[in-house]
Amino acid sequence: MNLTAYTALFRDLATRHVAIRQTPANSRFLRILISSDPVQKQLDLSEFYGALRSRLKAPLGQPFLVLENYQVDYADNDGDYFSREHQGAYLVLQKVKMDDYDGRDVAIAACEEVAEELLAAVVHQLRQQYQARVSVRDAFAEHVGPIADGHVGVRVNFSWAESATEELTYNPAKFL
Repeated sequence: MNLTAYTALFRDLATRHVAIRQTPANSRFLRILISSDPVQKQLDLSEFYGALRSRLKAPLGQPFLVLENYQVDYADNDGDYFSREHQGAYLVLQKVKMDDYDGRDVAIAACEEVAEELLAAVVHQLRQQYQARVSVRDAFAEHVGPIADGHVGVRVNFSWAESATEELTYNPAKFL
């Protein structure tokens, strides 16, 4: 799976999920690229905050999906098998009034439900379409917020592995 397929998978899920209902006219799907470099992470998050204000079309109480890029570790059995071990993340967020603490808890609970439904769909799709090794054991969720001007929700971190033997086997035809 490459970044384009990963993004397409989550965009499709955001479009099809009954609580999110992403459409071109009602933008409820955002992407953010996060580097492991702490300085870059701050720059990316400031861009993210700008996107919350300018592109997002999710009124108070409407959940939306924010997809983080994945990172890849490569593995080798010191023989004939190579694999990619991906770590990805997404957030399901809702905007709430900043001083409504009970409302915040309700919103987080609603986001957690949507996040788990998305996780189930992701696990199913990665197994079926990509024959990836993935399980809900390879995920964890955390409550987040408030972000920017009152967004709260759930961040899900998950991982999956897939074969990379073909792509990581030296091919002399690819070099001059």
